Amino acid sequence: MVAEGENEPPMRRVRPWVAALLTFVGPGLGFYYARQPRAAAFWAIASVILSIVLAGAALAYLLTASEISSDLVTCIANIAGWVVATIVAIVAWIMAARTPEVKRSSPARLFGYLAVWALPFLLSLILAFGIRSLYAQPFRIPSATMEPTLHVGDYILVSKSAYGYGPYTTAPLVGLMARDPNETRAPERGDIVVFRPVPEPDRDFVKRVVGLPGDRIQMIDGVLHINGAAVQLQELGEVEASYGGMPGRAHAFRETLPNGVSYTVLDVGETELDNTREYVVPPNQYFMMGDHRDNSADSRVFVGFVPIENIVGRVEHIVRGSESRRSN
Repeated sequence: MVAEGENEPPMRRVRPWVAALLTFVGPGLGFYYARQPRAAAFWAIASVILSIVLAGAALAYLLTASEISSDLVTCIANIAGWVVATIVAIVAWIMAARTPEVKRSSPARLFGYLAVWALPFLLSLILAFGIRSLYAQPFRIPSATMEPTLHVGDYILVSKSAYGYGPYTTAPLVGLMARDPNETRAPERGDIVVFRPVPEPDRDFVKRVVGLPGDRIQMIDGVLHINGAAVQLQELGEVEASYGGMPGRAHAFRETLPNGVSYTVLDVGETELDNTREYVVPPNQYFMMGDHRDNSADSRVFVGFVPIENIVGRVEHIVRGSESRRSN
């Protein structure tokens, strides 16, 4: 005769505080611990969606706000993320408290914990790679070569589809896409682009397009000449600027290209970059220059001509970093 309950599987006590803590390790782990698999899958996926919404809201605010720093917005987004995580942990606590005991499971259930923990990371990686490769990619400006347009510490958002997709669109996984000539949209004078220079194809550079295929480009006495004609310059006075990694001052000029694109360039005085030979831009290649004309390694001295295949994308938005806000 079998005693009552002798063949019943052993039980395990469910501790609500464990469920809550596991939620901070992985959004669905606390629910999986409390034997709520549907809730575990829901919160694992919902965490990715919430992260995208918070990141998108922070980015949208940065693109429209002019007085708030990127560091502050990042801090606010992180705080919002922790608030959401705390709310989810409280929900897991409540659900676990409603189930005081569950049947003990086999060690194979550990693979379930691993799957629930890894699911948000896998989804995030897939979404991040897709957005980064096909839509837009953020970059942080490390040098002063594009002052005053871009300052050290600024962030830029680069459109990957502006000129069609090419070998470096999916960098660092280079070569996943081949640029289709029928879908390629040519860069225009004045565009700010991110590209991989031929001499160093593993590094990202950001410069301004000043020369198109067939153009004749030359610097004469610090003035840009395109096809034999000097571009229009308007003096703006002296401004603070970096040179050789040190703070200093430079003359600012409003430069206007033949197509009407206008921006500010800097000149610290007479340097070896003020006078160059005449460059004839080959077909399907472009001539790049930094806006800080005396502090830029560009097509004049190192980068050389940039093939359309080496262009990563066009700069669409600029987010001022805390360093440039302090300098301004």
